[in-house]
Amino acid sequence: MAPTDAFNIVQLSENDMDQACLLSTQAGWNQTEQDWELFFRHGVVFGVFATPEQLAASAAVIPYGDDIAWISMVLTKAEWRGRGYGTGLLKHCLQWTEARNHTAFLDATPAGEPIYRALGFVPSLKITRWQGSGKGLASETLSQTASHNAKTQANLAFGADRSFVLENFNKRYPVVTSANASTTCFVRDGRLAWQIGPVIGHDEAEALECIEALIKQLSGAVFIDLLDDYASIAQRLVQLGFTKQRPFLRMQKGSHQLQQTQYQTLAIAGPEFG
Repeated sequence: MAPTDAFNIVQLSENDMDQACLLSTQAGWNQTEQDWELFFRHGVVFGVFATPEQLAASAAVIPYGDDIAWISMVLTKAEWRGRGYGTGLLKHCLQWTEARNHTAFLDATPAGEPIYRALGFVPSLKITRWQGSGKGLASETLSQTASHNAKTQANLAFGADRSFVLENFNKRYPVVTSANASTTCFVRDGRLAWQIGPVIGHDEAEALECIEALIKQLSGAVFIDLLDDYASIAQRLVQLGFTKQRPFLRMQKGSHQLQQTQYQTLAIAGPEFG
């Protein structure tokens, strides 16, 4: 694709997968090649090359439904920071999103929040990443299913159709539900840790029971990006040895309004997917 910006912004393809993965790995992020594939196959990935062979920065947009676009994977190699690549790519993603009349969403770190505010993003949800360890023990309290109902609940709670993301997660680890199927936990493997989320339900105690049983079942490091509203779950995570890793702030630019349903998001899919 021809350059589209003063920073020589180009659209990447799956041929650039190895370099994209290297960006997230060098940044210490959790994404795998399977995560990047979702952006390449269902969205659009932009980049800046420092040389014809070296990818210096990236940013991705993935549409959900008819009016939401998720912006993420805004990454710049350490040696190329301070040149405006990240901001230039972010603005390019916004142009792509606004040209399609989509509301742009992202989950911001504290370092990124001032940049996004300056571009017109406004905050909504507060989220905290908790990190701990799974116990790797057999559990008989979980039901694992690939049910269509689980996707339906998750899409309703999120406010847009992102079935392709949920189906990808389900192939990597079976969807986990409570006994009465009113709480759903999606899980996926990551480069550094398992990521629990999204967690969908309408009863905090039931969701906690499901999350705790899942932690018992998983082996190795575990991340869960929990909405700050759910203090009792956070308290239990502390008891299970989890610690706060970092905060996120959900922000949007556009008019999309989340419709109220009986299903609530308790933990997100991760800042890269919302």
